[in-house]
Amino acid sequence: TAARIGKFDVCEILPHPTTVSRNVEMRAQSLRKHVVEEITATISKFGCAVTADIWTETYRKTSFLSATIHYVNDTSKTGENIRKHLLQNLRVFGIDATDMGKKIIFVTDRGANMISALREYTRLNCTAHILNVTLSSAFGTAIIEKSPEIASLLTDVKKLVTYFKHSGQQGKLKKSLKQSIETRWNSNFDMLNSVLEQYEDIASVLTESNNYDKIGRISISTLKLLVSFLKPFKEATDDLETDNTAPSASLVLPWSVRLIEHCTSATKDPLLSEIATVCVTRLKELLSADSTSSHSVHMLYKIATFLTPNLRGLRMLDERGRQNVIQGVKEMIEDLKFDHAHDEDVEPTPAKRPTVLHKFSDWEEEEESCGSKSLDVQIQEYRTMKLELSSQQNILQWWNSNSSQFPALSNLARFVLCIPATSAPSERAFSLCGRILEERRSVLKPSSVSDILFLHGNLK
Repeated sequence: TAARIGKFDVCEILPHPTTVSRNVEMRAQSLRKHVVEEITATISKFGCAVTADIWTETYRKTSFLSATIHYVNDTSKTGENIRKHLLQNLRVFGIDATDMGKKIIFVTDRGANMISALREYTRLNCTAHILNVTLSSAFGTAIIEKSPEIASLLTDVKKLVTYFKHSGQQGKLKKSLKQSIETRWNSNFDMLNSVLEQYEDIASVLTESNNYDKIGRISISTLKLLVSFLKPFKEATDDLETDNTAPSASLVLPWSVRLIEHCTSATKDPLLSEIATVCVTRLKELLSADSTSSHSVHMLYKIATFLTPNLRGLRMLDERGRQNVIQGVKEMIEDLKFDHAHDEDVEPTPAKRPTVLHKFSDWEEEEESCGSKSLDVQIQEYRTMKLELSSQQNILQWWNSNSSQFPALSNLARFVLCIPATSAPSERAFSLCGRILEERRSVLKPSSVSDILFLHGNLK
C-alpha cells in the first residue's frame, strides 16, 4: 500500500484529539461565509424573523443562546447580555439589527430576560407558549379544585399509566401509554388519549391480573369529554410549531379565534365550565399582550392571514376588523419602503405602428402596467380575483408566481410570511444540544457546540 500511495503524512491517517473539532470549526466557518453571501441581500431588502431561546447544560452549567433566522428566498440571562450576544450572533451573518430594526421580528417566550433584552425591537410572544400557559392556568390547583371530577380523573389516569410503566404490563398493549410532562400541558392530551384509544384493551389486561379497579374508577364519558376539550389545543400547537415547509404566522389568527370559540362553547358544560372560562380569559389576555388593541392578536399575524390567498377574506373578523387589517397592510408597505413596482427587469414593449387613432391619442384610455399599479389597486384586485389555489399548494410559490401582478403585496408577503408562530426552532436546537453534550462529552468547548449545531442545521 505504501509503495502504491507513496509518501504521506501520518497525521492524515491517525486521528488526533483535536481532529474533529478543527474540522468542524473549518467547515462551520466556510459554511457561515456561504450562508452570509446567500442571505445578506435578501434580508436587507425583505427583512427576516429571528427566534431566540436560552438553555443551560447540565454538566458545567454553561448557558447557550440560540438564534434561528427565518426568511423567504428567491425560490421559496440578563436582558442586556442576551441582547449583546444575540446581536453579535446576527452580525456574524451580516445582519445589523441596529440599521434594520424595522425589518427584523423576534419571536421568543415570555421570559422577563427576553422581554428586557428586546424591548427596543418588535418582539412577538411564542404562540405555543401562550397555549401552554393558558392550559397551565386553567388546570392550576386553584381552578382544578373547583372541578373535582376532572381533578380526580387526571390523578387516576396518571396512576394508571405509572402502573403500566412499572409493572411490566406495557408489553401487553398494542401501543405504549404516554405519561404527562408537568411543563408541557399538551402532554396531558397525549396521556389521556393514549388511555382512551386502548380503554377496552387496558380493561382486559387489568381484569386478568385482578386490578380492574385501576381503570374502573375512571369514567370513560368524562375521559372522552376532556380529550375532546384538549384536542384543539394539541392540533393548534402542532400546526403552529410546523417546520419551514409552510408559513405558520398565517395560522395564529384563525387558531386564536377557533380556540376562543371552542372554549366559550365549553363553558356551557358543568364539568368544564370553570376550566373553559379561565381558558377564554387567559387566551384573550395573552394574545393581546403583543397588540395595541385589547383581546386581539398582533397586526403582523392578521396581515399574514390576509396574505394567505385562501384566507384573504378574513371571514373570522368583522368588517371593521377587516378594514383595520387592510389599513395595516398599507401602512406597513409604506413604513418598510417596499417598492410598489415589480423587481424584475421588464423587457421594453415593442413600438406599435401608428393608426388613424393616434391623432386622438390625448383622449385615449391609458393602459396601466402591473408594475405601476397603485397599492390600492393591487389590494382590490387581490381581494376580488378568482382564486386558483388548492389548499395543498405552496403559498410562497403562489406569491412568487403572482409577484408581477402584485409587486408590493408580494414583497410584504416575503417579509411577513417568514415569521414563525413559535420559538420552536430555537427549542429544537437545544434539544439537539442536549444530545451533543453528554456525560462523556461534557468538556466540549461552547464554540465547538455552536459549530456542530450550525452544521447540523445548514448542511443538506
